[in-house]
Amino acid sequence: MAPSAGPSARRSTTASAERLLNLLIALLDRESGYTREQLRGIVPGYDRAGNQDAFERMFERDKAHLRSLGYPVEEIPDDDPWASDAQLTPRYRVPRGSYRLPRVRFSAEESAVLAVAADAWNDAAQDRLARRALDKLEPALSGEAAPGRDLQPTVAVADPAFEPLLSAVLAHRTVRFDYVDRTGAFSQRTVQPWGVGSRYGAWYLAGWDTDRRAQRTFRLSRIISEVETTRETFEPPRDFSMGGQLARMVSQPPQLCVVVHVRQGAGQLLRRIAAPSDSPAWRAPEGYDAVQLAVHDTESAAEHVCAAGPDARVPREPVPGIRGDAAQGGSAPTAEGGPSAEPDSTSDDAPTAEDIATQNAVADAVARRLRDARAFQARMPGVDVRWGKQRRHGAAKASTEQHLARLLHIVRHVYAHQGAELEETARHFGITDAELVNDLQTLFVCGRPGHMPDQLIDASWDDGHIYLGNAQELSEPVRLTVPEASALLMGLQTLQAVPGGDSRVVRSAMQKVATAADALPLADALAAPDADAAAEPRDSALVTRLRDAIKNGRRVRLQYLVASRDEVTERHVDPVRMIFSDGQQYVRGWCLQANAPRTFRTDRIVGCEDAGEAEVHPRMESEVRSSIQPAKRRPVQAVVVTDRRGRWIVEHYHAKRFVEVSVPPAPGETEESDAAPRESNSQPIPGSRARAARGPRPLPEYVAAEVDFPTLDALSSLVTRHAGHVGVVSPPEAVAAVEQWLNSSCPEPTPGRP
Repeated sequence: MAPSAGPSARRSTTASAERLLNLLIALLDRESGYTREQLRGIVPGYDRAGNQDAFERMFERDKAHLRSLGYPVEEIPDDDPWASDAQLTPRYRVPRGSYRLPRVRFSAEESAVLAVAADAWNDAAQDRLARRALDKLEPALSGEAAPGRDLQPTVAVADPAFEPLLSAVLAHRTVRFDYVDRTGAFSQRTVQPWGVGSRYGAWYLAGWDTDRRAQRTFRLSRIISEVETTRETFEPPRDFSMGGQLARMVSQPPQLCVVVHVRQGAGQLLRRIAAPSDSPAWRAPEGYDAVQLAVHDTESAAEHVCAAGPDARVPREPVPGIRGDAAQGGSAPTAEGGPSAEPDSTSDDAPTAEDIATQNAVADAVARRLRDARAFQARMPGVDVRWGKQRRHGAAKASTEQHLARLLHIVRHVYAHQGAELEETARHFGITDAELVNDLQTLFVCGRPGHMPDQLIDASWDDGHIYLGNAQELSEPVRLTVPEASALLMGLQTLQAVPGGDSRVVRSAMQKVATAADALPLADALAAPDADAAAEPRDSALVTRLRDAIKNGRRVRLQYLVASRDEVTERHVDPVRMIFSDGQQYVRGWCLQANAPRTFRTDRIVGCEDAGEAEVHPRMESEVRSSIQPAKRRPVQAVVVTDRRGRWIVEHYHAKRFVEVSVPPAPGETEESDAAPRESNSQPIPGSRARAARGPRPLPEYVAAEVDFPTLDALSSLVTRHAGHVGVVSPPEAVAAVEQWLNSSCPEPTPGRP
């Protein structure tokens, strides 16, 4: 989390917001508009620009700010009939009425779902846009009491490419980026982005690949450079639907099955996605259980096994004496790699040659991943982490826009509620009384060019009641911008995907939101996260029982798998809300064991029983927003290093801070040959040193991030699961735990195998 702004920063933001408000009033004041030089002379604040270049940069930023808030700043020809062609300069204005909100009205039910949708984003930038959209729609919302909320969708994004790609989709701008496909092959792409959406827990971009002259779909987590947005525009196909595009990504049934030996009493998360195995060919040794894991490919199986660390092993060869067609004919390889001798007795349960090949392939993949993880971790002692000044990209812009947006919202709100109590108004905006007074004082010194007393905004609040005047143009409801509408629409789409929601009401609200932005085709470019998973929950009976418990005020007794501790615990919970986020469903409620609110993933609930009547818990009732974000206090604070493929960790784990670092080459490699991260069994990804002068700017090759984890095992599992892309540099106890985990996870080498 970025540090809060100090007094000087707040003064600077207030001054910028005051200048922007005066500029907006000037642009609204005269239909014929003003030239740049005229605006420089009449708008307070421009006098602080030291020279012409500084003023030009400030003016361009200010125009962008106003446009982002929904005010279309126009450039029109100079109307001076006596000026020569050389003397003609453009004039600027905001046409009256061009920004006004279309006539829309939301019912009580629609207003309620809009409030839920605006509360859905875990991404700060999109959350800000969604809430700003809801503020603009305030005059059109119903004043009736909203229905109760027992559903909460949540939209989370951990990909750095999401924000620029979404902006490019909405602006119809061509983009460039570097991409690594699932095979590890590197390429530079130029794409006309048509839409973004989520499927099966991952975010995707669909569009036209201009180099390959074909439609393509890209997974955002595989973009390894910054997204370069060009000035080239395009028109997307009228019949394109991102939802339809993602719907064609059919979830394929598992293609192979592998037997895994799991240590007794451990590997609970792996057991949750596997089934017991009764095959005598892969009988587990003492102290282990045999489970069968159905997966799509070898690498998926290896990833699950690696995540379990020392608690899971993949047997290579069947139990001696149980042979199948692998031995028939004497041509199948033995464990030593040579041809088999005379065939042993066969059995109906004997494995086939394909079964043995699958086991060996997965075991090889596990061994390779673990070697990669151990090799990358061995390079961590040479990493020097030096934290510099932390500043979030675009923080200043967001702060200025937020303040100006709040000032305009105050004007609209007070005009609609003249005489409103100051304290009540401050609570409405979520600010202190003092902050509201400061905003009113800012409004009081703003007005039309000339800034004579009768030209300033009339603001009074001396008696504890607020009155505003002389700001009629600013009080008009403002239409939604396309980014604002898209943030609200995606929240609505996610709510629509949650079982139990009123889809009719949501669809109606979506139509009106698109109308409010004058962008009816907008929804076609967006696709809500994992509507597919919501339509077919993993355990519909369990979800139904939980929904009924919430509706009827019943307590439940849960058998719950705590993945970070690898154990199943019993919890008594008074549930209050269902949450849907990134393809997962959660239940939010009061946990009696913790005596605090807790959130539980439904796919980790092993058992659920009625436990009597639930109680009312004031702390739960006062919750404004359900959250599935990590707990604020976590026992393990570690500094991890990731390459470009692991950069998502910075966002996903809400890193406190991060910085670019250098990682020494592996033994036998030079700095030049190790200029970029490697993919297993692939060529090196080109680094910045070998790049052309033009093209997307690559992400830092390596980043160190300060991240909190619930346990050392959870940290170690992350390193092993994402083998070769994540390492740990501090604290020493975390490094030691990870290295011990890796060393104990690595299987003994098999004779004849690398």
